[in-house]
Amino acid sequence: MKVSEFLKEEVSPLLLGAFYSRYIFSNDNTKIYTEVSYKISKFVDDYNFLIKSKNLLLEKLNKISQPFSFWKDYTNTNSKRPQMVLRFTLENDLGLTKDNFYNRLNVKILSQDFIYDNTLNESKKMFIRGFAESRGSIDTTRPLLSLDYFYNSLNEVKRARILYDYFNVPFSVLNFNPRELQNDYVTGRRKRNTQLRFNLYWYVKNIGLLNDYKIAIVKKVYDNIEYNKEENGVKYFNSPEIANSRKDTFDFMLRYYANNIFNKNLSDFEVENLRNELNFNTSSDITSFKRDLSLIELIRINTPDECASCKTTKTYTHKNTGRQYFEYHHVISIGKNHELDDENNIVKLCPTCHRIVKKGSAPEAEQKTVIRNILHNRPNVLEFAQHIYDLEDFEEVVDKIWRSLK
Repeated sequence: MKVSEFLKEEVSPLLLGAFYSRYIFSNDNTKIYTEVSYKISKFVDDYNFLIKSKNLLLEKLNKISQPFSFWKDYTNTNSKRPQMVLRFTLENDLGLTKDNFYNRLNVKILSQDFIYDNTLNESKKMFIRGFAESRGSIDTTRPLLSLDYFYNSLNEVKRARILYDYFNVPFSVLNFNPRELQNDYVTGRRKRNTQLRFNLYWYVKNIGLLNDYKIAIVKKVYDNIEYNKEENGVKYFNSPEIANSRKDTFDFMLRYYANNIFNKNLSDFEVENLRNELNFNTSSDITSFKRDLSLIELIRINTPDECASCKTTKTYTHKNTGRQYFEYHHVISIGKNHELDDENNIVKLCPTCHRIVKKGSAPEAEQKTVIRNILHNRPNVLEFAQHIYDLEDFEEVVDKIWRSLK
């Protein structure tokens, strides 16, 4: 398909969303393409099903994109762990630059009548599927749909704002995680990309999933999500209610990143100052320690209202919020260690279980039972603790956590 046709003709909202999420120029600038891609997961380690899901998804994408059914399979099946790659390619007959294409794509999207409807209509949902599910992966430790966030200019850094400005996505179900401020990036442990993350509970209930392989992962990992219905090849799930937030931390992070981080060659000292300004770090003086309240907000919104130990969903009604009350607990007590104020080290506990894991408030055996339950119910916490202590043995990790209790 020629880019001149793409910009002129009426095309599927899915294509608009996919290209808006990420577009790639060929080295000679003659092609512009977007991709749907995903890899095999250890939770659904079935190669035949992986290939079958890719073929079914290719059929769905071409059906949705009619009359421009130009999605092609670019999967390299010779790889030991192949990545499924489906690509839609535009011929750059207008000789557009990356900025030209983005600006014209943005104008095209904002000229669509469906985005000015006050409801979350099917066209909006299809755009969001193209934007998010095309490259997003199911986080198997927390209920998130996460995708690497790519951009070529300052304007594109903030393009995700379109999701709640025009597409009815609540800002409280979105999270922006700049790599330059990630603890793993700063410490050199892991250099992952900046990520945009959707609350999975909201996504599967309101937007649904097209990809049967990702659907299988959701069913395997999240037993508190129940299949609800299928409409036009899209599967929806009933999922736990999530708390809404009045605090727009998502837009704040987009603006903060654009103004203070994007395209700047920051020194280690400058990065440290930014992390301190955002309370990502703590002071070495325990008396002036500040917890990163944005992490508590992230846990409050993106985890189910249930105790991570006993799994109860009933405590008592909070008089200010009208919701069931839960308390937030650092599994490994943080003390003065900056690294421990991490979203993978924080869980919701009912008041009873939280009281048990206060140092000296219950027998050792009872406290260790609560710790074991947390690690069994929250695999991301177990993985984090194993990394912190450099231990694999489950009981050794339990003992280390018990000894850290404050």
